[in-house]
Amino acid sequence: MWRIVLFFALLCSVVLNVYLFMQLNVRTIENQFHQEFDGQGQQHAADMKKGKSVEKDSYVENTKSAQQSANNIKNAIKAKDYFNASYLMNILANDHHDQLSTVRLFWLDVTRGLIQHKLFTDAENSISAYLAFQRDDSGFLYQQVDLYWQQQLPLLAIKHAYEVQYHVFNENEIRGAVNFARDLVQQHVDGLINNNHWLELSDLVAEVLLFDPQNQNLQWLFVRAQYQLGEFEYARNAIEPLLNEPNYKIKARALLAKIEAALRKPQSIALSRQGEHFIVPALINDTFNVSLMLDTGASISLLSQSAFEALNQYSAVVYIKDINLNTAGGTITASIYQVDEFSIKDYVINDFIFAVSPSYLNEGSDGLLGMNFLKSFDFHIDQNNSLLILKNK
Repeated sequence: MWRIVLFFALLCSVVLNVYLFMQLNVRTIENQFHQEFDGQGQQHAADMKKGKSVEKDSYVENTKSAQQSANNIKNAIKAKDYFNASYLMNILANDHHDQLSTVRLFWLDVTRGLIQHKLFTDAENSISAYLAFQRDDSGFLYQQVDLYWQQQLPLLAIKHAYEVQYHVFNENEIRGAVNFARDLVQQHVDGLINNNHWLELSDLVAEVLLFDPQNQNLQWLFVRAQYQLGEFEYARNAIEPLLNEPNYKIKARALLAKIEAALRKPQSIALSRQGEHFIVPALINDTFNVSLMLDTGASISLLSQSAFEALNQYSAVVYIKDINLNTAGGTITASIYQVDEFSIKDYVINDFIFAVSPSYLNEGSDGLLGMNFLKSFDFHIDQNNSLLILKNK
């Protein structure tokens, strides 16, 4: 019996020792795990701190680099080394886009100052260099317009003002560019009208219509200029498209009435004297000027051989036939030619015929003005005042 009791006692002792040993190992493993975990956490925290420090250092370094690039560009602008500044702008655009706006505003302000101080060559170099970097920058394009305007080059300024519309990319900006150009035109036009510079106005409008062909105000200004210049036929032709336009028809019809009255009114053409004869200026095909002696006894107008050869170099003429002409010196053979247009001031004859005579020699004139022109009008020669007075029949 005692053997059984002793066996159970020994068995319980062994089980208790095994349990205690296992508990001791579990605690040891837990302690090691916590130590390793704490170590890894500390290392991770250290690594995170180090990474943030690296990122911060990199950001600071990039910021310093961008600021240095911006300063280099500003220094180049101050030194008027504009094309080097343009080159550096390309580098800045690739690496530090955030600095571009600040540098651009600085450059634009410097350029504006150059124009204000009339340093036009420097301003032009500055604008050209920036536009080489960014050709569609409207701020610098408008400064270019102002540069030409301040240099009193209005047509060049207006031309560049109209071109701004091709460098902007939404409807509001396009409309704004066109309106800006039109305002500039009107500003220049007002000055010309106030000073009665109608010929300059006519030339200006003819040029600007190439940029803005649908601008009815320009068409109206052209008509006014032609009327003031006494070009009544041109004015009458040019005013026709405006006669039914709502914004122009009232004043266009009123001006047309004045044009028609002027065309019916006799006009005096100044003559120059050559002994007992009078010389009148004429225009062939709107390009070739001639001086002709008035001859009411000649049935057909005539050009000298030398004048005809000069005309033939500049304008088209059509041969018709050869005829015999009776002159004060006897009968001569002359060739007949035709031109599209012959005019004296505003009095025009289309498909005009004249003779060419190799025997006509007169140092004071290029030929004769005969009755084939004069009979188309009511005419009078005021010999006392050396005037040819013409009136449409």
